[in-house]
Amino acid sequence: MRPAHGTLRLTRTASLAAACTGLAWGGHNLWAEVPASAGGFAAATAVLFPVLWLFTRSMRGFGDILAVMATVQVALHLVLQGSADPAFGALGADSDHTGHGILAHALGFAPGMLLAHLWAALLASALLAHGEAALWFLAALLARAVPPLLVPGLVFGAPSPVRYPDRSPAPSPAPPSAHRPRGPPGSHALAA
Repeated sequence: MRPAHGTLRLTRTASLAAACTGLAWGGHNLWAEVPASAGGFAAATAVLFPVLWLFTRSMRGFGDILAVMATVQVALHLVLQGSADPAFGALGADSDHTGHGILAHALGFAPGMLLAHLWAALLASALLAHGEAALWFLAALLARAVPPLLVPGLVFGAPSPVRYPDRSPAPSPAPPSAHRPRGPPGSHALAA
């Protein structure tokens, strides 16, 4: 792998991980009694980064991306929940989850929290499936809008013209004639 390609992939994956974690963090904090901390955001991004590093090596369909992102939301929720309240796993510690069963008590998945993380999974999947194409489309539009004098040689989608030194044109072949005998090319030259 070339160093520039590795740096670009690292930056791309880190940006996608931060954006997807931001969606989960926002949805989580909307329904949480105690919002997740900034440290929780960083830890959740660190959890998501290796998943995206491996998963984004090739182009995936929306369904595949959604399955992975919905599964990862459980881990992101646990990290975010843990950053807000270290004793989140204690049963009966949170009266808001009463009546939702042992899973809701242990994991902190109330119906609203579950809905928030499912929405985060959907939005993150859309971002991963179509966000990069949209970003390149916007970059191409911006590059066409900026005058070429301001950004010489930076044009997305349109290669810059290559200039070759002037060469004399190749001689045109002699037009075929019906009056010459058939045979190899050398015999035509001798006959003329």
